[in-house]
Amino acid sequence: MLNGKKLVLIGLMVLGIAVWGISTEAKDSNAGEKEREKKKTEYYRIDEPQEVVVTATMTPKALKHCSTSLNVVRRRDIESISASSALNILNHSPGIFVNRSGYFGRADVEIRGLGQNCRRVAVLVDGKPEKMGLFGCAVSHAFPLDNVERIEVVKGPASVLYGGEALGGAVNIITRLPEKKFETDLTAFYGSYNTQQLNLKHGGNHHKFKYFFTFDKRKSDGHVENADYDGYSFTGKLAYHIRENTHISLQGKYFDGKKYEPGTIDSSIPDFWNDYERGSVDLSFTREWRKNDFSIKMYRNFGKHQFSDGWDSRDYTNGAMARFTTRSIANNELTIGGDIRFFGGKSYSFPRGEWDKTEGSVFFQNETIINNHWILSGGLRLQLDSLYGQELCPHLGVVFQVTNDTLFRAAVSKGFRSPQINELYMFPPANPDLKPERVWNYEIGFEQTIARWVKVKGSVFHMKGTNLIRTVPNPAGPPVFIFANTGEFSFYGVEAELEASFKRYFSGHIAYSYLHAGDHTKGKPGQKLDVSLRFWEKAFSVALQGQYVTDYYAEDFSGNRIPSYFILNSRVTVPVVKGIELLVDVNNILDKDYYIYGEFPGLSAGLYRMPGRNIQVGIRIKQ
Repeated sequence: MLNGKKLVLIGLMVLGIAVWGISTEAKDSNAGEKEREKKKTEYYRIDEPQEVVVTATMTPKALKHCSTSLNVVRRRDIESISASSALNILNHSPGIFVNRSGYFGRADVEIRGLGQNCRRVAVLVDGKPEKMGLFGCAVSHAFPLDNVERIEVVKGPASVLYGGEALGGAVNIITRLPEKKFETDLTAFYGSYNTQQLNLKHGGNHHKFKYFFTFDKRKSDGHVENADYDGYSFTGKLAYHIRENTHISLQGKYFDGKKYEPGTIDSSIPDFWNDYERGSVDLSFTREWRKNDFSIKMYRNFGKHQFSDGWDSRDYTNGAMARFTTRSIANNELTIGGDIRFFGGKSYSFPRGEWDKTEGSVFFQNETIINNHWILSGGLRLQLDSLYGQELCPHLGVVFQVTNDTLFRAAVSKGFRSPQINELYMFPPANPDLKPERVWNYEIGFEQTIARWVKVKGSVFHMKGTNLIRTVPNPAGPPVFIFANTGEFSFYGVEAELEASFKRYFSGHIAYSYLHAGDHTKGKPGQKLDVSLRFWEKAFSVALQGQYVTDYYAEDFSGNRIPSYFILNSRVTVPVVKGIELLVDVNNILDKDYYIYGEFPGLSAGLYRMPGRNIQVGIRIKQ
């Protein structure tokens, strides 16, 4: 159990990291920006500069030098794809599938077959976890695209850095700050199903001070009867450079979305709705000096949820995290950190009550470059939970760069998921004897650049897990069903990508995913092929996204096969005059009938009919 002494110990360790970082800062405060950048370049230089990501190691790292599997959705991808939320846009990434009941509403991500309403996938905003306090899941449609710079996805367990909810991976939404002195962007859409969308963004960059605010409004009658949606969100971000290498930022978000759900094709619901209100605020401080950097973040997430069936709840998560990274040893980077989180909430309907839990952890991650060709990495996390005890979580990885164009990588990592409050105590299926879900992931991958304009990537993985929490019949009932740890599971699969770019005006991407989930086939496509093509000439662009899904089942043991489908979407951007663009989205161009399996809060599990051909026409005004 996480008693007072352990909490004090964790607090002292986090405080120690901060004191260490601040005291070292005082000694090296005169180090210049050029010196720091030189040291970073020396550490990361194995070949030519590459795209930099932060999610795999919590520090800036070249994408190709990460031992874990990563996918990145960039801003140019976001602007060329029609999507209703930041998580929905991930549906075209290899190894990822998004469960949804329509175009608006929930967009629950599964990575390599693990998701469960985002309970088994960490969802982060700038590294800050975004989960409900009572259920441990994310309200997946509460993440608009309006303030997103890029989205980084770690595929496979990321628990060594992100804790208990990163069993299957992590999605990190990186928000943006303006590049110009003033930026304003107004976009409005209208289209099929009386769908209306309005998005306003404004920001400023004034040397030491930056700000960015957004407002997003979406409303639709839905593609079938009783599928209405009405939601809006605000986001705000302030950043101030105290000195050239010392930064502080404050950001917040508020979302309110009401969604009417039509039910499955076999069980329609005449008047069912859910209303999710979500908010968050966080304060961050970062300091960089010579070969070191330090950061600390404090945050609060909160929500109010009301359903038409009478459900009424409030929840919160309060937390803090600290990280210190040093590169004092040549060709070596060491990161140590700690975090603590307080979860809780209250139900005003059945089951009426109030619950809470606490988690704390310390971790380290170390990377070493050998002979300018090898990168060896290792990490360890100690997690303490007030409800079930402790968990130790390791990671090992290696990257071998044969030449500038050829690279191999391998990783072994453990992931875990703590039993959540609702599974332990709240509803009749609750079981206070649940143990954490655990999984070991083994994978190898490669990357090959061909003629500088074609890149091929691939990976093979095997995940072996135990204690998967599922609802099963209870022979000693009541209740009739109970949450239980259901033994072992074994998933393995293959992911392959081909990227091409021609003369800076045409690009293409093909991604193939294969997943063998053993007996756990329900809602997990066995094969998925994604194709995207984009042509652009200055402000004019045409983008196509196609997806083929097969080996898809609505039951375990490959039962109740769901018809395979192919859908094709497009976006055309046409410049009208300087600063004004016309946007045309055509989704499901071929008007295919297709269905997606879903299990959503308050609803029956089953097949949900997806929208047919639909068109949205919009205008964007940029300054």
